[in-house]
Amino acid sequence: MPHTASPALITDFVRPALPTSDHAALWRALEGGALYSGDLRRGGARGRRVLDIARQWEEMGLVTVRTLDRGRWSVRLVPAMRPPRPPKPATVPALGTPGEDLLQGVGERDFARAALSAVQDAVQAVFGTRAPHRESLTSYKPVSTAWGVLAGWTFKVYHRTHWVSVHGVVSPNDVTAQEESDFLTAKWPFPTYDPHVAQHAVLAAFAERAPVMAPATAAVRRVWPGAVGLQAVERDGTSVGYVCKAGPLSGPYVWVAADGSAVDHFGHDDRSRAEKALRDAHAAAELDREVAAVAEAALPDLQEDAARTALEAGQADLHSVQDGGQVLGYLVRLGPGMAAGYGWVTAFRSRHARLEDTLQDAEAMLRAALAVDVREGRPGQLPPRELRPPSRLLTVAGARERVAAALPGGRDADSWVEIRRQDAEDEVIGWQFTLPGSTEEAAGEDGWITRHGLVGGTLRYVSPHPRRLRELCEQDTQSDRDLLEMGYAYALAKASAIPH
Repeated sequence: MPHTASPALITDFVRPALPTSDHAALWRALEGGALYSGDLRRGGARGRRVLDIARQWEEMGLVTVRTLDRGRWSVRLVPAMRPPRPPKPATVPALGTPGEDLLQGVGERDFARAALSAVQDAVQAVFGTRAPHRESLTSYKPVSTAWGVLAGWTFKVYHRTHWVSVHGVVSPNDVTAQEESDFLTAKWPFPTYDPHVAQHAVLAAFAERAPVMAPATAAVRRVWPGAVGLQAVERDGTSVGYVCKAGPLSGPYVWVAADGSAVDHFGHDDRSRAEKALRDAHAAAELDREVAAVAEAALPDLQEDAARTALEAGQADLHSVQDGGQVLGYLVRLGPGMAAGYGWVTAFRSRHARLEDTLQDAEAMLRAALAVDVREGRPGQLPPRELRPPSRLLTVAGARERVAAALPGGRDADSWVEIRRQDAEDEVIGWQFTLPGSTEEAAGEDGWITRHGLVGGTLRYVSPHPRRLRELCEQDTQSDRDLLEMGYAYALAKASAIPH
């Protein structure tokens, strides 16, 4: 079988004469598609000769010469002469460790001060105005375990020694109003309390809480190595996790699940937002478990005629959704022309509050609504009600509403494109859309939103991650960088969601 040579580049056929070394050097620099730059002031006589050669080749239609400011110039092959770029495989974003940059130039004393500032609110909640001033760090005496781990601090309230552990456990307030009055009026002498009692108490409190918090502490420090000051967060009287500072400097507040199963990879400006995000993630995980269990619940038998009446579907075709031998509900396509979408009704006769763009989104919302019906114990004979159940992942219609609410001036995004991961799972991670220009002459801008509701340009603490910046800089176009950022944001949000 004869050997077939690879096709030659156009520069192999259209090759100018190279009589001098300057001709040869310039051509070698250009034939790979590179940009050649020169400076008339610094290049001297040789620089002027090279520029003359470039001008001659420009007349032959081989190159393009561009004059820059202050005598600088550049030359490049015309697009038809440049070699084609090899295809670049899609980059898979790596999570890495977002908190590495918070550890630069940080000492042990900075960690101790950050841990103390995290528990001072708990001290004030117990002692009020009697607590040491927040800025008076010398009022707190550190207490460490035998192996050198900081367990907490002791402090004085009037004439008594109290303590607080690094986990925010505070000693009870045993200072009576009479003792406070005697102290303020200087009725001496007062009994001298041994500080060793408080030191042993804080060590015991630390030993009691450390094993319980060990999974959460280890998990959050794998993502945020400088995390300090874990404080418990409750929802409906149950501990759902902890909120802490991501580092002793200007780092964000982050959350971690109680069992360490999920860690916040983004961060929040203040503690209240981090607590809300933790509670929301816990509630979303509970909803996911309820959705997975709806097929095992006893559901009423909803006939097709009753479903058609509830949906006001007329003669439209209904699609039944079944699981485990039970009919969960029905789907139907409604609406005129381009405004058409898919509605749904559950076995409990709860119906859609808005149409979804795809059949898959309508089925996902039906299952979520059915979980709400089962939780509330809604009987099936009640009249239909419109319902928009909570959902952890956005549908197309939900994404459009989220973007419309975030855009100023009532602008509407269009040209929506579904973005999927290029892997075996091929899961939908979000959508890319086009924002119209502010004026008729202005060009539109591309934007994106993930299925977790993260809109491009709204991320705050992911941007400084050095590994992510390096990946973004390697992309050729703004669109490539935007899509990589979208995939990265979705990966982080997925890692931050509490699993089943």
